Amino acid sequence: MKKHDTEVVKLEIWDEFVKHFRNERTAAAYLTEIAEFERISKKSFFASGAKEAERYYKWLKNREECGEISGSTLGKKFWELHSFASFAEKWSGMYGVQPGFEDCFFPWLREAGHQEKLVHIIPVEDMDALYRAAQEDKMAYTIITIIHRVGLSSREISELRPGDFASYDNGVFAHIRSREELCFIPADVVQILNQFLEEREDFEFLFYNRKGDPLNKMFISRMLKKYTGLAGIPSYSAEKIRTTCGVTMSAYGATARQVARQMGITGTQIRKYQNRQYKDNLRVRANELVKIRIEPPV
Repeated sequence: MKKHDTEVVKLEIWDEFVKHFRNERTAAAYLTEIAEFERISKKSFFASGAKEAERYYKWLKNREECGEISGSTLGKKFWELHSFASFAEKWSGMYGVQPGFEDCFFPWLREAGHQEKLVHIIPVEDMDALYRAAQEDKMAYTIITIIHRVGLSSREISELRPGDFASYDNGVFAHIRSREELCFIPADVVQILNQFLEEREDFEFLFYNRKGDPLNKMFISRMLKKYTGLAGIPSYSAEKIRTTCGVTMSAYGATARQVARQMGITGTQIRKYQNRQYKDNLRVRANELVKIRIEPPV
């Protein structure tokens, strides 16, 4: 039996749920959680109910207590199941979903003790929709990617210059003026950043307005409002998208210290330093834990 084998993938509701995803990896991540739930509960997703959700929660809780998974991972798994179940509940009686189907996973988010934290997570499907809406605007797409995957604030982004990035043997890092240490840039972000560097105009700051002046917080806020509107999703702020970066890292096992250091809490080419490694691999390894990858705009 394959890792993602589940009858859910054959249903119309699944096609509706994933049609706005930009890549197959997102759908595969959801299918992994659904298949695991079905295997542990011994019932198909749409034949399950409160008892099966409770059984799955207890199984995960036991794994957490044994140190096999973190509490954040437990919460993440229930969040993804809840996300699909709540979508299906909204369309019960249609797309192959039986009338009266209910999302039985949401109550266990609170039971897991992570609801306060998880309310800051922007659903993966919303981020996919946001990227799709902004893909023709290279600057906006790059800014959104840096907020979402790197965890920079609006102010930190507005202060970036093209020469602030350096490539070492163990990855690309950025010099952030408000931080004492360099900030790791994941490989998928580097690819998107390089595309933007090749096309941008020659101004002092990395991101700029029509006059060539650096952006400010209000500009970024209005940009996000524009593209969340086009995407048909809630008007998420830069800070909420940024928080998602830290919570996602935690959900995949990064420690509080790793997250804090990555987030900074407590001329057209990236410079290359041959035969050197930035002294701290900690955040490189932490970011490798995050099993998401943002693709360049089409």
